[in-house]
Amino acid sequence: MVTTMNSNISADDSNIDLISFVARFLREKGAVLESENQRITALLPEDLSAALNVDEEILLVQNQEKMAKPEEKNVFAIQFQTPFLDTIVSMAGAKPPFLQADLTFNYIKTQGFENLIREQFEFHKSKIRVTGTAGVNTRYLLLECTYLAESDEQKKGFANFSLNLDTGAMVPGMSDMLVTAEKQYHTDKTRGCSKQEIKTIHELVKTHGLEAIEPEVAAFKESMNRRFRRDGASLETYYHALENEMKESLERTGLSQKVVEEREAKIAMIPDELAAKQKDLLNKYAIRISFTPAAALAITTPCVKVFVSLVSGRQRKDISMIYNPVTKRIDPVVCSSCGASTYSMGPDENMALCCINCL
Repeated sequence: MVTTMNSNISADDSNIDLISFVARFLREKGAVLESENQRITALLPEDLSAALNVDEEILLVQNQEKMAKPEEKNVFAIQFQTPFLDTIVSMAGAKPPFLQADLTFNYIKTQGFENLIREQFEFHKSKIRVTGTAGVNTRYLLLECTYLAESDEQKKGFANFSLNLDTGAMVPGMSDMLVTAEKQYHTDKTRGCSKQEIKTIHELVKTHGLEAIEPEVAAFKESMNRRFRRDGASLETYYHALENEMKESLERTGLSQKVVEEREAKIAMIPDELAAKQKDLLNKYAIRISFTPAAALAITTPCVKVFVSLVSGRQRKDISMIYNPVTKRIDPVVCSSCGASTYSMGPDENMALCCINCL
């Protein structure tokens, strides 16, 4: 049986917050806690004690010097900058939080979709006509990621992505507009993403991530490129000067044939040495960007499926689009070739919708 912490513990707010955090973490991992006189005895499951590298029974205190007895072992103070707390914080943050919510709206648009589509989309060598609508529920995933841009220096930051899980479209601006929507969060067991959905999310972040953070990393990229150009120019100047100096030395009189051949061989090697140094310089200033999930919110919302007839010459194809009540816009269409989310598209010879790049 799990016992709750003593609510009468007298300590400053920061200590109470730390102890509450550690207690919640241990209980969620299956530990049994008992508190008495501002001290907590914790009985840990075998896997948790192994992960924390402690015994299965430990004693938690606010201040080890004041509250622990000399003969007591396995005593851990819940204080900042202690290895025990650092390990718990790392474990607690290892799995990004996943929330799920349903959205409700007092009003959702029911007409005018053809004009809205014409305003948002550009159709190449084709025309569209709305043939009907239907109210449906659609699932979206709002994913908050941390990014790390690495080169000769590093830059860290956050990026968010909004993804329609049913169509695979990336929906710009949805995260910012979600604030005003009425949400009901699930308190029971949430539905996660399938393996295929996770794979799709990974590919979409990989494809669209750089574009999403371009404003944040533009100055960083320009700084690395500027330093690359500066060091590259210095490198070329040095090797060109070295080559000229060695060529001039061959004009001296009295040089033996062996010395001349050795210097000519060294001169011949200069372009390869310069190329190798330039490659090292490129690797030094190359920019590598990685994304790590920090939090995710899966939402289910009512929306409108808009049925559209796409006509190109004598060919015709029926497609559907999603009206998003959060953004009050039509979600982008996914290119059937590269998977990009786009507002500019056209049909290929088989009437498959493709983005302009693929066309």
